[in-house]
Formats: sequence, structure tokens, C-alpha cells
Amino acid sequence: MLRSKFSVKFAGVLLLAAAGCASAPPEESVVGDYLSGRFAARTNEVGAAATAFEGARSEFAETDEVLRSAFLYQLASGDVEGAAPLAIKILENEEAQDDDLARLTMAAQAIHHGEYTKAHDALAADAQISYLAAPMTILDAWAIAGSQSPEAALKVLAQQDKETFRGFHPLHQALLFEKAGLIDEAETAHQLSLATYGGLVGVNAYGAFLERHGENDAAATFYGQVSQNRGLARVLAKQGLARAEKKKTSRAFANTAPSEGAAIALHSFAQAILEQIEEQRSAAEKAGFRIGDPNYDMPLALIQMALYLDPDFDHAQWLAGRILNIYGDSETAIKMFKRIPPSSPFFEQAQIDIAAGLLERDRDGEALKVLRYASRRTNAAEEARFQYANLLGREGRYEESIKVYDGLVAELPEEPAEDAWRFFVARAAARLELDQWEKAEPDLVRAVEIAPKEAVALNYLGYSWAERGENLDRAFELIEQAVALEPNSGAYIDSLGWAYFQRDDFQNAVGHLEHAATLEPADPTITDHLGDVYWRLGRKIEAKYQWERVLELDPSNKLRDSIEKKLEEGLPELSE
Repeated sequence: MLRSKFSVKFAGVLLLAAAGCASAPPEESVVGDYLSGRFAARTNEVGAAATAFEGARSEFAETDEVLRSAFLYQLASGDVEGAAPLAIKILENEEAQDDDLARLTMAAQAIHHGEYTKAHDALAADAQISYLAAPMTILDAWAIAGSQSPEAALKVLAQQDKETFRGFHPLHQALLFEKAGLIDEAETAHQLSLATYGGLVGVNAYGAFLERHGENDAAATFYGQVSQNRGLARVLAKQGLARAEKKKTSRAFANTAPSEGAAIALHSFAQAILEQIEEQRSAAEKAGFRIGDPNYDMPLALIQMALYLDPDFDHAQWLAGRILNIYGDSETAIKMFKRIPPSSPFFEQAQIDIAAGLLERDRDGEALKVLRYASRRTNAAEEARFQYANLLGREGRYEESIKVYDGLVAELPEEPAEDAWRFFVARAAARLELDQWEKAEPDLVRAVEIAPKEAVALNYLGYSWAERGENLDRAFELIEQAVALEPNSGAYIDSLGWAYFQRDDFQNAVGHLEHAATLEPADPTITDHLGDVYWRLGRKIEAKYQWERVLELDPSNKLRDSIEKKLEEGLPELSE
């Protein structure tokens, strides 16, 4: 996926926005429903939270917190029409007239019903929260496009406002320029959107624009460049190249209606918030902080508004489904993913996400069928085929999985994209399960050749050599590179400790293995290694304790047999 780094000016506020409502507790009469709502909110059960807070609001006295919570979770659950009356109530409160989300909701409802002047009026006040000024400005522009003209809307976006972040504007300017018949200006704005915050929507829109206006060579060149990216951008580019070969033309984002433009704005902003939160969570986790469950209520609310305005917007359908999957609501997520048609560049990923939701509910057989269906639709379904092979391996069907990996590897160009390392490592892992080291080793070497800075590939080859006592000097180099890339990875630190162990350097090994065990205390392999090094250091009581712990950590049958033998006999004496 193409990722945009959100402006530093928004840092520190997005997590606060996503945290939802927090103010003084309500009156005692609402405590039952209120507590149910708070519990549902904490466990990311958006629909249950909406119902509980609405019950607290309608049955008892309406406090400010209950009203705002009911409003937020109505939005997040997708009931924009139900949230709109609550937005009015929030804005009627003299102390709450700065509630920008309520204004956005009122504007979205008005645009949905074609009441563009009403939408403009809802957005007339200046944004009180700086990071909401951008979507409010863009929705206002689309309302003006509906009530007046694209040219009038462009004037709104061209206005200089120091308080409004303008990085989202170019994509909308491009769409409005095209509606106004200003094709050269539209192309320039599209190109600018790629360098700012157009994201995957911008890529999709620009490619379709080039196709539509007969710039076939430019479109093919553009799609060729995009195909070097990972994930959904690559899928989108491959679809564009396939259309070029068949001399077909995309009509995506042609003559964009105000509701569609507003939906794009809300989606883009929801995506930006989500990425900002995920980056902050990832940075905190890498720094060693323990982080709680994710809270994506604000981006979910915005994306639900986008779908309210444009129910067929596949970019928004996929993002909503993704958040719902993260929340553990796989049933609702699956329904959302199923709305994405086979013609969409999101279809393949949606099927993968459906399978992931089924796996979360222990419905492995159904997940396998979904991935098999997605992988057989077309040989170009690279990611679906890869995930299908992975699931076959998870089911112990290694020979079948290897055949799928073989097909993926055979289709790679002479100079594959860097992420092709995954195919080689996965095939090597399946081959190792079948004790085919002589075939697995070349795969691991090739993975490192393709991606010399990929920690997983470096560690896998280094650990495999260390495990066999082969190429130990080179194994150390690879593992140390992996640790340098991800210094808080228990798996990589374990590999480094195990490499020392294989050199009989138990004093150096024990520190690394103990560190790995503190990072991954529930990993049976790391715990087994720690037991082994304790034994070699003469700390036999501690060794047996660690081995006994392995049996409590759901080890593989092979590891369980090894542990039971060690508990009975210990480790063999070292040869002189």
C-alpha cells in the first residue's frame, strides 16, 4: 500500500481524538447502561456501545457525556441518520458549539440528501480543532460544487488559510478541474496529489484519468512504476496494465459527484488518522512500552460517514472491514468485505481478510475454501495464492503448499521485487518441515540476496546455519544484522544466543537467551534453549524448570518428545 506520512502538526492530537469521549461520569440513574456502554467501548464492541449509550440517553437524564458517547458510537456503527439528531442536540448546547465532528455529520447528511446550501451552513463556523479543518474545508468545497459550480468550489480550496492543512487538497482540485473541463490543470493537480496525501485513491484516480484522456503510453508507464510497490498499489497497477493490453478504459472517478468527493475526503482523512495511530503504537512497542488494545473509533466514524455518502466506495469498504477485523468483529467485517465486487482492486485483499476473520473464529476449513477460490480466480492473484499456501502449511499439507510456492517463484521476473523474499522463506520453511535442508538452504540464501536488509530472511538463514553448526561466522553476521534492525525481537536475540551456544560459548549465550526469554516468555523454543544453556552451565535444577515450562506452552509434538527425553536423561555429554 502506498503510505503517506501525516504532517507533524497533527502529532499528539490524533490519539486523543481517537480515544472518544471522556468527561465527568453521568448521574446514577444511567449507571447500568452507561457502564455497559463503557465496557463495550473498551472491548471495541462498537454496535453494543452504540445500543448501550443510546439506552442510557433515551431512558434516563441526558448528560453531556452520554449524549456524546451515543453520538460517536452511532457514527462508528454506521448509523449516520441516527447520529444526525444527536449532532443537532450537541450543537444546541451553548458550551458545545465548537464540536466539529457534529458539524461534519450534519454536512454529510445534507450532502447525502442533496441539500448543499444546508451543508455549507453547517460548516460555516471555523474549525475549533485544527486537524478537522481540512475535511471540513473539502466538504464545504463539494457542497459549493453542488449548489454553484466546480469553479466556485476550486476558489474555496485555493483560499490561503494558515490554520488549515492543505495536503489533502490537490486530489480534490484535480477532480474539480476535470469537472470544470480544465484538463491540463487537472493533470497537474493529480501529479501533485501523488506527492502529497492522495494515497491509494490518488493513484487510482490519476491512472484512470490518464486512461480516460487517451494518454495510454503515460498510463502504462505510470502503472509500471506503481507495480514496483507492495500490496494493494501493485494489484491496482496490474489491473491497469491488463486494461491497457485489452485497450479498455477505466471510468473510475469520472465526473465525481459531491457525495463521492465528500466520501473521498472523509476516507482519506480516516486513513491518515489510522496510519498516524498505528505508527505511534508501533514506535511505542519497539521502544519497549506495553500498549493496550487499539482504539480506532474516530477513523471508523469517519469511514462510516464516507460509506453513507458513497456505499459502493471500495476503498472505504476495505478500510472499514479492516478496522472491524482489528476490533475482533469478524462477522461484521466479513459482511463489509463481501460488498467489494470482483472487479475491484480490493477484491483479492478482501478475500484474504475474510479468511483471516474466519481463522480468528477457528473456521479454518472455510478460510481455506475462501483463499482457494480467490487464488483460482486468476493466476495474477499473487497474495491470495501466497496466503493459501501458508494456510496449507498451517494445516500440515506441506507438499501441497510447496507446489503453490513453486508456481509463485516460477513467475518471478529475473530481478524480482524485494518482497519476493517471502516466497523463498515460506517455501524453505515448508521444506524444512519435510527434512529437506538441501532444498531449503538455497531458498534462504536467495531470500537474503533479494532482500539483504530484511530481518526475517537474515535471521532465518543465520539461525538455520547456527542450528546445524554450519557457517557459524556468516551465521553470526546475519543474525547480528537482524538484531540491529529489530533490537527488541526476542526471536532474533534468541538466535544470537543459540549461535553462541552452538560454539559452546555458554557464558555469552546465557545472557542473550535470558534476554530473549524476558521478551518472549511464552515462546516454547526460546524457553527450551534457555533450559539447554542452564544445563551446560551446570544449573540443572533451573534447566529442568525451564523444560517443564515448555510442556505448559503448547509445544509441537516434535519439541514435546525432545523435552520429555531431556527431562529424563538431560543433555548428552559434550564430545572432547
